[in-house]
Order: sequence, then C-alpha cells, then structure tokens
Amino acid sequence: MRDHTQPSRIHLSRAKGSRLPANTVRCDRSTILGNPWVPGENGGLRIPNGSLQGKMDWYPPIPTTEILTVERAVALLAEWLLTENSSLPAGLSDTDVTRCIDALEELRIAVLDRLPALRGHSFTCWCMPGSPCHAETLMEIANG
Repeated sequence: MRDHTQPSRIHLSRAKGSRLPANTVRCDRSTILGNPWVPGENGGLRIPNGSLQGKMDWYPPIPTTEILTVERAVALLAEWLLTENSSLPAGLSDTDVTRCIDALEELRIAVLDRLPALRGHSFTCWCMPGSPCHAETLMEIANG
C-alpha cells in the first residue's frame, strides 16, 4: 500500500469515476503551474494570455529552433524557476522579446509565490509515469 503522507507525481486520468486524491495539485497547462515550454514538433514556448487567476489561457506556442524533448522542456522550466534564466525562441522582434520576458517574469513570480503553500502535496500531470515531468521540479521546490 502506498504511503499517502509522501508527496508523489500522479498521472491524470480521463477514466470514468477517476478523482484526484486528497492533497493533490493539478499542474497541467489548464493551471498556472503548467510548463510554458511545450515538447514536440508543434511545441515551443507558451506565454499566458490574460489573467493568471483561474483556468489558464495561453497563446499558441512560439516555435523554437529545436524540437523540444520532454527532458529539455522540463530542464528549461527548472532553469527558469531556479535562476530566472528563460530560453526564448530565436528570431523574435525586440517587442516580442520584451513581451515574453515580462510575461514569463510575472508567471514565474506567481508560480513561486504559490509553491510554499503546496508543501507536502502530490502533483498531477498528463506526463506518462516514468518519464520526466515538470511536476517533479515543482514538488522539489515546494518541499525544498
């Protein structure tokens, strides 16, 4: 039997009747805790479109010069949260660079402000079990 006192990463499910366990925080892109770096061929950097309250609305991904792997997207999130360094797509106009930096800084502050209250919680995301996931980074920071 699993020890429910230890935070863990839980895989979200669409199965009928599936419910989040107590003390579990959803951290997919429908929330402020979603990873702004999206892996895959159609991935890139997403920035919030509008308020950071309630259900999140994101601009479509800005393509990057590399196709982000899951590992790279998780690493970019960790670097951004821990050091303030954000990897921006190449070729952005000065206006878009400023817009991305401002949006990411506002998002970073909001995420880091929320994490201390989530100490001891499990985090859930759509990432496959056993694969890298930004939820693990969020849990580490929350439980730091």
